Amino acid sequence: MSLIRLDLDGLGSPRDIAARIHELAPDLAANFSVHELCRQLDIADIEEVSTVAFEAALLMDANKAFGSILLATGRSAKRHRFSIGHELGHFLIPTHMPRPDEPFQCSLGDLHLVDIHEKNRRRRIEAEANRFAAALLMPPVRLRRAMTSRQPHLGEICQLATAFGMSKEAMARAYVEAHRQTIAVVILEHGLIRRVYRSEEFPAIAPWIGQPVPHDSIASDHRLQPQELSESEECEPDVWFEGRSAARVDVMTEQLLGQRDGYAMLLIHVELADD
Repeated sequence: MSLIRLDLDGLGSPRDIAARIHELAPDLAANFSVHELCRQLDIADIEEVSTVAFEAALLMDANKAFGSILLATGRSAKRHRFSIGHELGHFLIPTHMPRPDEPFQCSLGDLHLVDIHEKNRRRRIEAEANRFAAALLMPPVRLRRAMTSRQPHLGEICQLATAFGMSKEAMARAYVEAHRQTIAVVILEHGLIRRVYRSEEFPAIAPWIGQPVPHDSIASDHRLQPQELSESEECEPDVWFEGRSAARVDVMTEQLLGQRDGYAMLLIHVELADD
């Protein structure tokens, strides 16, 4: 792998920049060294620091001639991998320049933002950095080639997360975007809905972020141990959808993965009626 930033000149879209890197380095392994990539693209240092002020941060000169990445210590290598990709995105995306009151000090919440059309500038550029990191570390074309299950499956998300060196949640988000089926992944904490990642055609669910999982979902009062997978089970559409959205769903299934510290991951797969 041999890259220089001049190879990326003229590109502004997060996905275009990531795609160009893979075009120039087509033999990158799934779990390639993001540290080595950063070094070639003028990130001088990547250091861990003891802090509660941020999850990751980018330091750079005013002209972006070089940069350094700081990571909060005590995180997993998989979380650090995405954080590094996120900060590298800030460094490479030309429009990402820090303001005096908005340095690139990114929280864990920033690393979950996905709406690149957000009106708030800070939230928008964090979402753009996440889009870059996902496209760099989990390219959709490579994910599709690596998918072997005929139907969406949480077990496949776990396998891909290991293969690409990513956390399960980061892979779930990329899996939803890359998969050809209409699916969503719901992140639960102690039975409450924390985050929802859904494919473009997937209808908006009725429960809000922060509300309890619906009573008739298999995730309600589950007893799964961490890393334990449920079978896929059919579910009535009105458990998650209302009105016209529920009427559009012909078949719906749920599958649950137990996780640590009260977390769980729910995969919802729907087959939609022809409109």
